[in-house]
Amino acid sequence: MKTFYGFLIGSFLLATIFSVFGQSIAYFLSEHFIPIWPVYYLTALTGLGFLLYLLTAFLIFRSFKKRQPAYQYLEPIAVLLFIAGLSASVWSIIVTAMWWG
Repeated sequence: MKTFYGFLIGSFLLATIFSVFGQSIAYFLSEHFIPIWPVYYLTALTGLGFLLYLLTAFLIFRSFKKRQPAYQYLEPIAVLLFIAGLSASVWSIIVTAMWWG
């Protein structure tokens, strides 16, 4: 059970980091790894963050079917995912669209 919550929170936090700090990570990757335009890294990070949010939502809603007492914290996590995930995803999509021009 603890590993499930750890994986759930870990993927949620990683998606939030990719969505909010994607610009800085894109510049860092462009300078220290393969020197391509940072917009390509930003696009990949935005897509990866969105996919991690979808994975987290899928795991939460799949776990609702079990309805065991151990899953009592899933409703607040689902509300947090909806609010923070939607905001961060929209923000990262807007930023990526502005970078593409």
